[in-house]
Amino acid sequence: MTSSLIVLDQMPTAHEFYGSYWNQKPFLVRKAIPDPTLDLLIKPDELAGLSMEETARSRMVKTAGEERDWTCAFGPFAEKDFDAAGDKEWSLLVQNVEQFHPDTATLLPCFDFAPRWLMDDIMVSFSAVGGSVGPHIDSYHVFLVQGEGKRHWKIGREAIEDEVYIEGIDLKVLDGGFEGDEVEVTSGDVLYVPPRFGHEGTTLEAALTYSVGFLGPKISELFSGYAQYISEFDELDQRYVGQNLSVSSSGFTLGEQAVSDIKACFDQHLSSANFTQWLVEFFTESSHEDFGIYSEREEMLYDDEFENELQEGASLIKPEYVKFAITASPTGGFCLGFDSQSFTLDERMFPLVQLFMKEEIVNSKTYPDLFKEPAYLEFLLELYNHQALEFLD
Repeated sequence: MTSSLIVLDQMPTAHEFYGSYWNQKPFLVRKAIPDPTLDLLIKPDELAGLSMEETARSRMVKTAGEERDWTCAFGPFAEKDFDAAGDKEWSLLVQNVEQFHPDTATLLPCFDFAPRWLMDDIMVSFSAVGGSVGPHIDSYHVFLVQGEGKRHWKIGREAIEDEVYIEGIDLKVLDGGFEGDEVEVTSGDVLYVPPRFGHEGTTLEAALTYSVGFLGPKISELFSGYAQYISEFDELDQRYVGQNLSVSSSGFTLGEQAVSDIKACFDQHLSSANFTQWLVEFFTESSHEDFGIYSEREEMLYDDEFENELQEGASLIKPEYVKFAITASPTGGFCLGFDSQSFTLDERMFPLVQLFMKEEIVNSKTYPDLFKEPAYLEFLLELYNHQALEFLD
């Protein structure tokens, strides 16, 4: 077995990560995830149970024979499906596990050096001995966290630009494979694989793999998303009326002035504070249709109830599975996005928001100014009532 794969002693700093690895090359960190964190993550029986639920997106991939004849079935599954799968050459994959099993989201702070506002989901796979989804590439950055068991990985050395897939199967399996480095991983090991780098995992001992994926949108998705946002506000969604047209745009000709005016209309919207505010909303939308609806909790609190809880010493925390996005506002202060909603906040509130982004507890001791401004409590109550914050047990 040969490998020139970069092996790090510890997770990279943010400076090292973006300077040397992000979109550039894979790396491996041995024992990067501590055992107490691994102990909290979803287990095989729980994963199988989750795959039986209607709301979970799950797949079962099987291989058979020397020709590796791949088949793929989609959930929800039943116990008979697992009985029929046998004890080798199959994998179960379930997406968005951090939403269904919040303890699995405790993995996410391990990757704070990565852009968590781009985090898509944690996909978890259980695979029997010989289980594999074949050589493939992804459109996203992924950290492959090995849980229990042992896997063999082949990792490409460069991005694949002109991929060719095996025809006639339900999976995108690379025809002919790819060149790469080979390595075995065990519990706590982490592999980083950039987009379009070939990779193939094969299970040596029944294994759990936690795939933390960071997925950027297509340009078309950005355009259509912002267009939808604009359409919801009459004052933004003004009609183009050709105000500067001249004889050069007579008949069927779009004159230079017409083209310039339409571009200027785009530029005006893209440089506005509305665009910045929409961005933090867009990047906190859930990729799962059953999440991300800014839903109110069943037992909401009112101002006096909420303040009394905090006055009596209660602590608030942002669960790891809750995604925030934050950026400076062109009009001053900053914009905070959560669950496709946004808040424009005074810069004085940044230290408070920063505590939540670090998943640290907030109370009158950790943030002495908690009761200084009524706006602080109003903002926290809004987040709490829409399930962005929880009281610490």
